[in-house]
Amino acid sequence: MNIIEKIRLKKQVVRAVIYARFSSDNQREESIEAQLRAIKDYANKNNLIVVNEYIDKAKSATTDNRPQFLQMIADSKEEIFDLVLVHKLDRFARNRQDSIGYRMELKRHGVSLISVLEYLDDESPESLILESILEAMAEYYSKNLAREVHKGMKENALKGQHTGGHPPLGYDVNPQTKMLVINPKEAEVVKLIFNLYTQGKGYGAVIDELNLRNYRTKNGKHFAHGSLSGIIRNEKYIGLYIFNKSAAKDVDGIRHGGSKDESEIIKVEGVVPPIISKETFQLAQEIIKKRVRGDSRKIPKHIYVLSGKIICGECHGAFIGHSRYAGRSKSLQVAYRCSVRKNKHMCVNKEVRREYIEKIALRKLAEIVYDEAFISQLVKVYGNYQLGKNAELVKRREDLKENIIQFSKEIDNLLILASKVSSEALANKLTELEHLKIQSEAEYQRLCNNNNLKEVTEDMIKDSFKIVKQLFEASDLRSCKKLIELYVEKVVIYRDEAIVLYRLHPDMVHSCYEILLNRSSGTLADTTSPNDCVGEPSEVVLRGSKRYSFTSSRKKLQIQVNNCVLQLFCTP
Repeated sequence: MNIIEKIRLKKQVVRAVIYARFSSDNQREESIEAQLRAIKDYANKNNLIVVNEYIDKAKSATTDNRPQFLQMIADSKEEIFDLVLVHKLDRFARNRQDSIGYRMELKRHGVSLISVLEYLDDESPESLILESILEAMAEYYSKNLAREVHKGMKENALKGQHTGGHPPLGYDVNPQTKMLVINPKEAEVVKLIFNLYTQGKGYGAVIDELNLRNYRTKNGKHFAHGSLSGIIRNEKYIGLYIFNKSAAKDVDGIRHGGSKDESEIIKVEGVVPPIISKETFQLAQEIIKKRVRGDSRKIPKHIYVLSGKIICGECHGAFIGHSRYAGRSKSLQVAYRCSVRKNKHMCVNKEVRREYIEKIALRKLAEIVYDEAFISQLVKVYGNYQLGKNAELVKRREDLKENIIQFSKEIDNLLILASKVSSEALANKLTELEHLKIQSEAEYQRLCNNNNLKEVTEDMIKDSFKIVKQLFEASDLRSCKKLIELYVEKVVIYRDEAIVLYRLHPDMVHSCYEILLNRSSGTLADTTSPNDCVGEPSEVVLRGSKRYSFTSSRKKLQIQVNNCVLQLFCTP
């Protein structure tokens, strides 16, 4: 008995979803169509109800960066489908570890994986062996392809040919020979950088001079500490071609810096026209070493719980943690500072003390979750917001919910009747109702997911707030970090004020609870105003001369609760 027959014995109706992908621009759109056609033919032959499709275009199976794939894994927890159908196993993953991990995640929620061209019995030992061989072959293909590509790049590097990506500032690539040639205009910028640096100027002073002259990087961006450091350390500027220097990525596909062993690095002299003399380059390296050695003061590491959540309202850059010794007593000061101001010297926004902004963000969250009267008002306003945004879709959602309830009642009644009377017509009617219920449930899920119309009830908010209270009661650093991660959407810092945006429930899409704070004398004081608001973090609001600006209109509802303003909004 195969897996489909086993599911049908339990549920009568088997619900399936489709997963398809193609991995690069070299594969055509027809690749997806061919996969979908084969999978749908299989579903029709086996009387499966397809409730959703997940398609990743130009994504590799060797990485987790597949939005639709990850959405499918997340949706499996909702128990709205029983099977995942793929064209071949290599569409699911080309890495055995990932394949095993994600398949186990599906099995935890009662979902099985089926390859329509390599159909294997989920239970038999022989199928497990064959499946392992197929997955190993897919992984071999992926790694062998990477090795062959690297081999070709290595041969090009030995000839001094450019191996891809943007050439360094000061060079262009000859389209015929693939060799680096000097770009005279950019070369002058490189010479200026080395001259200023070897004259004793620091990164900040060099960046200021470059910005004053309106110079840009190869990508057309302002210079920053990272780009400047890369230029000063790049040995191509003295005519030395280097390949395969960067350390390999880890198992998660992340490169953590560092270099490979010298035996693995390819160095070829005389194939790149030099821009800087060896003497100037060597002097720059000596200055780097001296400055690293000279920075001997050990500044203790600090935990910044708002890291990744706090942004600059003036330039839209990230605020990052920063510590320094300042004042006459040289006391340690810990703060958040705009990264654009720190690295590019292009922002006027001031830093904000870490203890002030973190304390207020957590204290305001506590006031919200311990206010019992707030929950009903929140749910009511959010419901009105959804209705005002998409009245027709909300009505369709409610109709589908009523249909599901009605189908469930009719099925229960028929089951009671079937226990007393045996009838083929009764069994057919029961199967028909099961089909209708599943189709309504699938449409309900698609409607809510695709249009951000998930229903939020008071019980859901209460359950969410229970988690917040438990984390507050734990009162340790890990709990604070978790609170920020789950419930603080963004903190926006302006020159004269700061705004904290809370996401009070994960299903409350395009809505935030906002707290407005004044910045005065280096501190933050609580204020609220129904006329002040900022938009979704991905959007911006016009607030003076240097504020975020909307590209389209939005809808907004607000209520007053305990001297604070609840604002719900969206961009159409």
